[in-house]
Order: sequence, then structure tokens, then C-alpha cells
Amino acid sequence: MNDPRASTLTILATFILGLLVYSGFHSYDRTTWVLEVFPVIVALVVLAASYRHYPLTTLLYICIFLHAVVLITGGTYSYARVPFGFQLADLLHIARNPYDKIGHFFQGFVPALAAREILVRGNYVNGRGMLDFLIICIVLAISASYELFEWCVAEIIGQSA
Repeated sequence: MNDPRASTLTILATFILGLLVYSGFHSYDRTTWVLEVFPVIVALVVLAASYRHYPLTTLLYICIFLHAVVLITGGTYSYARVPFGFQLADLLHIARNPYDKIGHFFQGFVPALAAREILVRGNYVNGRGMLDFLIICIVLAISASYELFEWCVAEIIGQSA
């Protein structure tokens, strides 16, 4: 397949890999960093493996890229310490760093786009109502699974989640 987007996607993937390496050396807490960037590493592997046989839309690749940046940034600083979150808190006149809310938004939005694209392209679902229902179920399942995984790891290593 000759995809004109290949060079752009290669640049985005290279940027993410560089950001992963940089953030790994400059992380506030290595354990938190590993937990937060693990989904990025998994996504990169899955996207690279499926690219030739099941390329996604440009919009979805860009959203995945942005989500990866949010996860890596949150993992680097620990969500409560991300500088952009403090700037946002000042701008919104709130006391708490809201960066984790950005992470949770992307944790729902990007999987919803991916689920929709896969379900629609594969013609797996008949009817808009069932499509919407399954997208919500998939997003909730992904989010709940990750939160449970994070909680289990925190219990095992004796850190607060």
C-alpha cells in the first residue's frame, strides 16, 4: 500500500518515541511513569503491526498522537504536578491542578473514536442506537480495566493510586 500519510505518521511516531525516551530520563517517579506510558507503548506496537492491513483515518491517528502526549506528560510529572495544569488552574481560578481531567477526557474520547471507526468500517453493527451503546460499553470497559489494573499494581507495590 502506498499511503501518502506514511511520512507524516512516521514523524509522529518518531516524535512519540523521542518523547518517551526523554520523559523516561526526566520522570518525577519511575513507577508512575511506567504505568502511565505503558498504554502508549502498547498502542505504538498495535498501530505499527496493523498499519498495512488496517490503516486508520488521519483524524484517529492525530487523536491517538495527542492522547499519547497527554499520557506521557502525565507520566513524566505525575498528573498532579504537570505545569500546564497549574497554568490552567490559574486561568480557571481553581485550587486543584486539573490535568488529570484532560487525561480522563482523552481516555474516553480517543477509544470512542477508535471503537466507532472499527465498528462502522467492519459493518459489525446495524443501527445507530446499538452503535452508540456499544461505543459507550467499549469505552467504559477500557477505562474500568485500566483503573482496576492501576489499583492492583498500587496495592502490589504499596503505593497510593
